[in-house]
Amino acid sequence: MAGWFEHNMSAIREYPFDFDRYLEERLREINDLDERRFTKELLLNGLGRVIGCMEEKYKKLEQRIFEEMEIRANQYGTVMTIVRREHYDPSNETLYPVLEADLKPDSLAKALSDDGRRFVETIFLEADDTVQQAFAAAGRFPGSGTPGAGGRMFSVRPAARYREAVERLYQVFQDNHIPWQTVHMGYLDKFYDVYAEAYGWGGPGTAGEGPQPEAVSVDYGEYAPYIRRSMIPLWNMEQLPFDSTQFMVPCTDGIYYEHEFPLQGRGETDGYLAISNEDILEIRHEKKKIILKTKKEIFEGWRILHMIQKPAARSLDYDAPFLSNHRKDSFIRRYAEHNGSRLMTKTDLFRRIMELDTGDFIEAAGYEITDCAGEALLAPDMNWFARDELFPMEGRKTLALKFKEKKPGHYLNGSMARFVLSQLQMEIGEYRCAGMLEGGIQ
Repeated sequence: MAGWFEHNMSAIREYPFDFDRYLEERLREINDLDERRFTKELLLNGLGRVIGCMEEKYKKLEQRIFEEMEIRANQYGTVMTIVRREHYDPSNETLYPVLEADLKPDSLAKALSDDGRRFVETIFLEADDTVQQAFAAAGRFPGSGTPGAGGRMFSVRPAARYREAVERLYQVFQDNHIPWQTVHMGYLDKFYDVYAEAYGWGGPGTAGEGPQPEAVSVDYGEYAPYIRRSMIPLWNMEQLPFDSTQFMVPCTDGIYYEHEFPLQGRGETDGYLAISNEDILEIRHEKKKIILKTKKEIFEGWRILHMIQKPAARSLDYDAPFLSNHRKDSFIRRYAEHNGSRLMTKTDLFRRIMELDTGDFIEAAGYEITDCAGEALLAPDMNWFARDELFPMEGRKTLALKFKEKKPGHYLNGSMARFVLSQLQMEIGEYRCAGMLEGGIQ
């Protein structure tokens, strides 16, 4: 029965019954060797062949049904990674900066500085959740730099602009009436902005020139081994310009105009979303086109979000793992989506977890239902902007999932678990989801 999962399409965490092993174990209970030899030949050559034939027929039946029950392709999946700024490859047509401003550090520094603080740089903390929480709690670190001499104090804060980018993406999904899938925030949540306190750079409350990153030395103490400088996040999205030179059709009442963004000839597997603005009154997705309703006959500067779905390409030095919200295909998934049924069973719960793209880092090891939420448990915190739209959590029991680390100590393990919890919380309304990481798999 070796290689079952390579040839069987089921993604349920169950193993098939091994008839050969079972028969061999039962044969050992026969003490008479001649009788054991005769029985083995009879069972394995007779019953064993029948069982093997039936298994093969069931596999072929499963494969045929699997191919008949197609599921709608996901055109709006996200993929994310991180690279050094100088390693960014503009010719890579599958990955683009989350924020274009990251490619212009001087302009970014001016935009993020004010009279009370001077932006120095953005750092990436390559550390697990425990170290990250301690780092964020520390908040301030000593350092030095120019102009002037002597010690300075630097503060670190989460890079809020990346979370704001995901919030804007969520709003684009809502404006286009496309179901939302959790974006993996494993990288974005580990970026921090470093600020030099204004005192000493130009006096308290003054707007003097800020320090340059290369002229600054911050003493991060025990956190220094985890600090990565000049890193930027990339994802599989780009914005396309859309002007009124495209085909335009007036509505029948003569008051509004409907502008088309044609999808004919573009990537069939890719997703396209119109980025709303104050002039766009309605967005409709129709076959091979997106319709934008507006009072404007002529416009320019509108944007279309293009979500690339072909496999992300690794350019030179694109070494970090790809984090995606893609789901693995399986027979049970196709059957469940085709029939619109979701079973609240252990098997179905584990199946949904296994479908998510986290299997290289963690796996589900168990669960329990409790009345206590538990402050030490991991929380589903990657859909914070949608919380007000969900039913209140008060009074719900807690579904506490247990995860085992496949890569013990990897800095992304906690993020993987929180991503799973965040997506499950969108699907499960009966419980408050939480989780915990257990020791690594040996």
